Amino acid sequence: MVRLSWKSVICLAALAIFAGCPAAGTGVATVPVSGTVTLDGTPVEGASVAFSPKSADGRAAAGVTDASGRFTLTTVQSGDGALPGSYAVTVSKMSGGPAITRPEDASKISPEEGKAFMEQVQQLGKTSSVTDLLPAKYKSAADSGLTAEVKKGQNDFTFPLTSQ
Repeated sequence: MVRLSWKSVICLAALAIFAGCPAAGTGVATVPVSGTVTLDGTPVEGASVAFSPKSADGRAAAGVTDASGRFTLTTVQSGDGALPGSYAVTVSKMSGGPAITRPEDASKISPEEGKAFMEQVQQLGKTSSVTDLLPAKYKSAADSGLTAEVKKGQNDFTFPLTSQ
């Protein structure tokens, strides 16, 4: 089992909802997108990275960093990347709140597990002890100052966050 922050769960829940749409796997020309997140030069583990499209016809993509600060984006299917285009980028990491777990392979969740997972997500709003572990500006697309231009081919981004 994997333990996730509530922000990660919300991103994953949104992706799960879109992945469940009948046309989700067809006609979406994503390209590989990965990268690294550091805070004052140190890799950040467990941070949620979200790419929000600047164009109205774009699609959001998200990922979670590993112990080395590396992430891989998902738009429709796990690890498929993002659509080419311009993005505002947000990075957040929260502590506190309820513990949320999901199976390692989310594509094999049974309907009962999916319902239980969504019930856990709904409980997230009922906690009062959630703390930002990164500067708050990075979780806002308007304030983060982070952008990415995804192009055809392999894309690798570095987001060196600072505590100032």
